[in-house]
Amino acid sequence: MSDGDGIVSESYTIDANVPRRVEFDYDRGRVLRLCFLAFVMAAAIACIPLLPERPGHPHLSAIFCWLGAAFFSVCGVLWLARAIRRTPGLVISADGIYVETHFDETIPWRSVRNISRHQNRWADQMYVDLEPLEARTLTRRGLMRWLPKKLRGRGTPIVVSLRPLRPNPDWIYNRSLEYLAKDREQQALPDGASNVTPQREDDVEPVVNLKTRPVFTYSLIVILIGIYVAELKFGVAPPKDNTPSIQTLLVLGGTFPVRVLQHGEWWRLVTAGLLHGSISHLLFNCFALWRAGVLLERLIGWRWFAALFCISAIGGSVASLLMNPQNLVGVGASGGIIGLFAAVIVASFHYSSGPLPSILRTGAIQILVPSLLPLVGQTADGMHVDYAAHLGGALAGGVVSLVLLKAWPNKQPHPRFGMAALIGTIVFATVAAGSVWRISELRAEYLADPFVQYFQGQYQMAADGFASKAKLNGSAAPYYKLWRFIAQSRGNDNRAAADLGDAANNVFPTSWPYPIYELFLGQRTPADVVAKATTNDKLCLAMFYIGEWYSLRKEVDEARQKFKGAILSCPTTLMEYQGAREELAKLAAP
Repeated sequence: MSDGDGIVSESYTIDANVPRRVEFDYDRGRVLRLCFLAFVMAAAIACIPLLPERPGHPHLSAIFCWLGAAFFSVCGVLWLARAIRRTPGLVISADGIYVETHFDETIPWRSVRNISRHQNRWADQMYVDLEPLEARTLTRRGLMRWLPKKLRGRGTPIVVSLRPLRPNPDWIYNRSLEYLAKDREQQALPDGASNVTPQREDDVEPVVNLKTRPVFTYSLIVILIGIYVAELKFGVAPPKDNTPSIQTLLVLGGTFPVRVLQHGEWWRLVTAGLLHGSISHLLFNCFALWRAGVLLERLIGWRWFAALFCISAIGGSVASLLMNPQNLVGVGASGGIIGLFAAVIVASFHYSSGPLPSILRTGAIQILVPSLLPLVGQTADGMHVDYAAHLGGALAGGVVSLVLLKAWPNKQPHPRFGMAALIGTIVFATVAAGSVWRISELRAEYLADPFVQYFQGQYQMAADGFASKAKLNGSAAPYYKLWRFIAQSRGNDNRAAADLGDAANNVFPTSWPYPIYELFLGQRTPADVVAKATTNDKLCLAMFYIGEWYSLRKEVDEARQKFKGAILSCPTTLMEYQGAREELAKLAAP
């Protein structure tokens, strides 16, 4: 008969303390709430691409939204199926145990080696440890029966989630132990005879060595912190709130499609995984790396752990390069770290019994799933979350881990071919170290740019640089000389007006940009210059240089207005367009 606690039926044996059969239903209210929440999340994520974009805040790529919506939809369907299904989730009887989510038939108690329990804040799980030979003969349920043998594992342990079941989890666990104990009493053999079947080599329990410390993990954390300090120290622009600028990240090795694909700077696929965009970015990745190291490094050894990080980091950089908008600079170790968590899940199938497989999967999923679902587009400090790098790292780490399962005998604590893994790590480190030479060249070239010098306040150096550029580029020389005058004026150079007058003598009075020269020499008004601008390009140039004229006169509001007009009217390829953006940023700074 049925009662309100979810026990479908009880039929008693001669021993009244142990019923012959007990069935447990799912708590349909709890399951339906989870189902509803999953469908709400799926709908919300699916609607993200349909929302209007805000300037400077583009939506996440639609593929991530579709993947996230599909994930939550599948979760919702699975929970809904559990809620409406009439079969119990768990049945224990004198004949054995039936788990609805695992096997099609009842598992006899003689196949059960042990029953244990693992509880934490997020889960309450019962582990049913089976004899490997017996588990091999059972028919798996659902998609598990179609997975490759290595990923199916040995069917042990069976992990039963107690919270979705009724009644109390403690009651379910204690009853299961009673049935197992009762069967042990009945199956006890006299004279020490044994009913244990010989183990094949495949059924030998894997060796687990958790005594060592994750030394490489700690070393890598120290390296990442040291690299971030170098970003702040050797950046090409002053850091703001201890955060390197986008220009710094680009010059020091971040991925950028133009630099990688057109200039052949493939070493950026390595260096980008070692850089970080902010302190919060660094701290979160260091915490996640520590979690991954605690879960994985001691299981597979530091050589394979290092190789997995390197391969996953490159996979994340490739995905970021191919899937992100062309104007984004990609940095961060998250691709390599997410690949490690994917490897944790795959490596958990190497272990056949005890709570270790579930502990590994639960710990990895807590980081992996939120990192792959596009729940947050930007962090609090304005950085875009690079879900493409997360996905690429996870795929790379998962694929390499599948290979590891084939190269991991149960009798050895770590996978084979550790030397090959070490060589791969050395190659990664060599590329990273060798890129320092090219990065130093790029940094020197960047800092020698007169525009960079100008906006960093090095006005005399900028003036000399603009003069050099004017000699090398005849068609743009009149504009470089205007920039030289502006730099000299901001640097209080007494020769500014005289040098501009000399430069004006080399420009035809009837040609452009002679009216701009006259403006700075006090011979025209801004309105006269605008009247002389007869094309859109000339008008955009007039707006910019009139803005500079107002800025030199400390008329900030008028300067800001003209710079905004230049941004709206100038082609992005003109140096005046970028100049207007930088000048506006300077005016907005406190």
